[in-house]
Amino acid sequence: MNQADNQLASTHNPASSQRQAYSLQCCVWLYLAAISCTVFSVLFLDRPLSTWMHHNVDASIIFKPLSQMPLVFESLAAIIILACVNSTWRKQLGSMALTLVLTLVIASIARVGAKFVFGRTWPETWIHTETGSNLSWIHNGVEGFHPFAIGAAYNSFPSGHALFTFALVSVFWWRFPKLYPMWLLAMLGAIAGQLGQNYHFLGDLLAGATLGVCCAQLSIHLGEKLLEYRAKSK
Repeated sequence: MNQADNQLASTHNPASSQRQAYSLQCCVWLYLAAISCTVFSVLFLDRPLSTWMHHNVDASIIFKPLSQMPLVFESLAAIIILACVNSTWRKQLGSMALTLVLTLVIASIARVGAKFVFGRTWPETWIHTETGSNLSWIHNGVEGFHPFAIGAAYNSFPSGHALFTFALVSVFWWRFPKLYPMWLLAMLGAIAGQLGQNYHFLGDLLAGATLGVCCAQLSIHLGEKLLEYRAKSK
């Protein structure tokens, strides 16, 4: 039996199909659990936790560097993508570079679209312009969703920092699974940094993390399909 026959046999293998169905079922349940945690946080945890963080936590030296976690992985992604200009590196990292490009594009679209759709106000007042400052929970007692509202004052949900961190780190985790403790710490660090600085509500961070993982999964799937199509067309 040649390689093509082996692949055909594995495609029609009931055990393989059962494993794929089980994996899909696990993903669905995990996403439902993540969405449920986000909704619970928005309804019951976000406002009291934000108030507590404002009055009790002042550790910028610890949390501020962690809050910039996306910059680390965006820089790593840029290095890998640029390295693929060289043919030698392209052979080794080409598939990962393609996935990273897709991840950055999809995550950017998801970030802008989701923030516009949900239009949530911020926990703190960060935006100061000639026309005024953004309303917030801490300074004005204002917290809510304003779907399709235009302006940076309504961009809290989901967290773009959490979205990009979880999206890019998920790709690195997929490519280098043995380093999963490092990737897990990076994810938790991004959440801790944003929450510790009170930049976002917990619900914003959970939503961003969930959407980020989804973007990474979609990018990995599309990248594999594109590579398969390219291989068949040769």
